Amino acid sequence: MAAADDSDARDRRRKILDAALHVFSTKGFQKATNRDIAEAAGGISPGLIYHYFKDKQDLFLSMLRERASIMALVDHPQQLMDLPPRQGLTLIGRSYLMMMSIPENVAVFRIILAEALHFPEVAVMIRQQFVDRIFGVLRAYLQHQIDQGRLRPHDTSISVRTFLGSIFIHVIAREVMRQPEALQITDDQAVTMAVDVFLHGLSLEGGDA
Repeated sequence: MAAADDSDARDRRRKILDAALHVFSTKGFQKATNRDIAEAAGGISPGLIYHYFKDKQDLFLSMLRERASIMALVDHPQQLMDLPPRQGLTLIGRSYLMMMSIPENVAVFRIILAEALHFPEVAVMIRQQFVDRIFGVLRAYLQHQIDQGRLRPHDTSISVRTFLGSIFIHVIAREVMRQPEALQITDDQAVTMAVDVFLHGLSLEGGDA
């Protein structure tokens, strides 16, 4: 009986998360209400949401965490640290672009960009829960590669932005601006070029890492 109850609870939680994705991606974080999400989840009681999530912010962040494949690397950085630079950076880049290849995730990404410009509290929430953590793990990874003698010493707080920026601008060009050239570039092409350009400037003696 307990196993069945656990399965039912997981199913209800999943249904709420799926409904939240739909509502947040169409209405945005600020305008979405628990009533909207409860209706999208099949007409459940809005109060049931609080059984699984503390508040709307907790629900929103839980939805993002479950759909952000790159957060698996952030939550378990040990799988990344000892990979050589080319392999590690490729894994990071592919994880991010894989996340952005799902249409629903792209819709949420657009909403986040728009709301972060108008609602500073949304920008702070996303920065603290995702951006700061991703940057922190990647800084630690690059510093570890420096310590191992695989990369030359440099300011990792800047190089993190350099590498992620090249990936991020590709996503903006493709998913927001719908730039024709960006639409023709595959994820593998984008990641390979970003890694090549990045490592060309940081490899010891100009060699391949």
